[in-house]
Amino acid sequence: MTATIQSSKTFCRICEAACGLRVEPPKTADGPLRLLPDRDHPVSQGYVCAKGTRFSELASDPDRLLHPYVRDRAGRLVRTPWRGAMDRVASELRRIIDEHGPHAVGLYYGNPLTFNAIGALAGNMFSAALGSRNVFSAGSQDCNNKFAAGEMIHGSPALHPVPDLDHCDLAVFFGTNPAVSQCSFVHLHGGARLLDHVRDRGAKLVFVDVRDTESSQRWGESITVRPGSDVWLILALLNLVATDEAANLPHQIGLDELLAVARTVSVKKAASLTGLTQKAIKTLAKRIAETPKVALHMSVGVNMGPFGTLAYVALQALMFVTGNLDRRGGNVFNPMGPLFADVGRWFGLGSKKGRSRIGDFRPRLDSLPGGVLADEITTEGPGKIRALVCLAGDPVNSIPDSDRLNQALGELEFIVSIDMFENRTGRAADVLLPATSWLERWDVALPGLVLQHADTIQFTEAVVPAPGECRPEVQILAELSLALGRPLAGSRVLSHALARLPRNRLPKALVKNLPKLGPYGFKGQSPSPGTYLGVGPRTQKHQLRFWHSDLAGEPARLAEWEEKLSRPTDKGAPFLLVGRRRKIGHNSWVHGGVRTVRKGEDAAWLHPSDAKKLKLLEGATITIATALGSIELPVSFDDGVAKGTVVVPHGLPGVNVNRVIPSGQDMVEPVSGQHIMTGVPVSVRAA
Repeated sequence: MTATIQSSKTFCRICEAACGLRVEPPKTADGPLRLLPDRDHPVSQGYVCAKGTRFSELASDPDRLLHPYVRDRAGRLVRTPWRGAMDRVASELRRIIDEHGPHAVGLYYGNPLTFNAIGALAGNMFSAALGSRNVFSAGSQDCNNKFAAGEMIHGSPALHPVPDLDHCDLAVFFGTNPAVSQCSFVHLHGGARLLDHVRDRGAKLVFVDVRDTESSQRWGESITVRPGSDVWLILALLNLVATDEAANLPHQIGLDELLAVARTVSVKKAASLTGLTQKAIKTLAKRIAETPKVALHMSVGVNMGPFGTLAYVALQALMFVTGNLDRRGGNVFNPMGPLFADVGRWFGLGSKKGRSRIGDFRPRLDSLPGGVLADEITTEGPGKIRALVCLAGDPVNSIPDSDRLNQALGELEFIVSIDMFENRTGRAADVLLPATSWLERWDVALPGLVLQHADTIQFTEAVVPAPGECRPEVQILAELSLALGRPLAGSRVLSHALARLPRNRLPKALVKNLPKLGPYGFKGQSPSPGTYLGVGPRTQKHQLRFWHSDLAGEPARLAEWEEKLSRPTDKGAPFLLVGRRRKIGHNSWVHGGVRTVRKGEDAAWLHPSDAKKLKLLEGATITIATALGSIELPVSFDDGVAKGTVVVPHGLPGVNVNRVIPSGQDMVEPVSGQHIMTGVPVSVRAA
């Protein structure tokens, strides 16, 4: 596969950072393609994480799925030509739709589809052509709250403020660890190394998290809060800094209603619920109020809590009332954002209306919460899911209570998995279809475009040929839509064009002239402070909308959780579970491909005093359990972990933390469908 590889440039498509890479031939005839940092790249400037530079190992994994397979009556997977495999998928889906209606077919899209520009577009058109409301995605496990808040405040899930770290005097990060994860919903030019420059020029960085992270140790100060309690800290800060006149500020509506909620969170209450001192909260509020330029950012650590949407809305209100929203050195907007919002709406993005049968959840970014997928399969009645199409995803590994979901799959009449591997969900599939990796397709870096400060729109061709019979997702979906008699966008011409496009290189004239636009692609726009308020939001009269009817139940839910968190710790489950990323680890999507686990990365972390109470030795094996089951892994002691908290790595081969996290509608944030995955009570004992 790599014998004819030439040196070239491309970009990583693991996350929205889209870091630049140099592609070099392997050192040996049978070695993997080499992916190296591109130090001339205008955005990443030579920064790239190990997930990107080592992706070629995954793409060339000997267990990779290279041909279509169909399961025979004896349960054996039989290699089958593409035509035969597609006919089987089409006939089964047609039968189920004819007998039970389109909602009987569920779809699950994994994280990689987000960073596949034309594949994501095809996925959206395919779900629309199918007509099923039962579309699920990995978003409800990590960031649906941000899409929900984007719709509420700005009128589009595509609009989000990014911190202007180049010019800030103070940056406060909530629930993010950029030293390991780079940061989500923002592209740091130069990657996480940008924070070295921020610190070196004298700006202060504060990290609010459930432990003293690698980021706080490297760049700034640590404020350690109780898992899931960030919303009370943010509301208390908003309460402290917002003046009585704030509700009358221009370019907004609904701020008065949000401030009324914030007024119920006193410093004393916030201190009790977060574990901070009242002095620490007042000091942070004073710094935010009095520092000239303050950038704020929150990420997955808060998203996964019980109030991720309200926390994100309140944080943007905090930016606004302190004058740091749409301001240099505060939080700014990429001018391409409103254009993306308009184009996305034209393509039907965010237009899906059908609510879930279980829990009556509304779709966010056109997908329902994965936390009710098992119930949608097992609960009888009209709209019960009877078939599942999984695209670049592994819901059995990615969604909490994974054993229950795996059991639910046994009730389905048909499953098709479109992926690079036979993942855990694929083990139950009737048909496996091999997909290309991002090294094997052309692409445009669209997802992170509105989250970056640079003005570059990246373009790349495939850097290696597709192995075996692997096909791009857009081709698979276009051909499947034709076989089903439900063409994409209702157009057989368009579907035929998309089905043929990936088989060939792009038109030579286009490829020949692309470099003239710049060595990395097209010219976009950089954020321009002071140009968004009153113009950019896609709401009525372009106003920021800080309150929405979807938030009406949040004050009562806050009170319920306050009472719950104030109770004495359950003696049967005295620890709170928190997940963490690993530097080499990837999302659950690639659990089908084994990645190296570095020494110590497979350990759960405990505070030394907790370990002493449990009479544990460093490196001993512990059992972490809930009513659902248990997992076992070695333990390591860390002074930076809050007492009563156990921190478990995500994505370990053979150890899935989602096995012990409950699912169901009670574990889903009602506003956004985001699964509550942090602060789960667990027991910890020596194995």
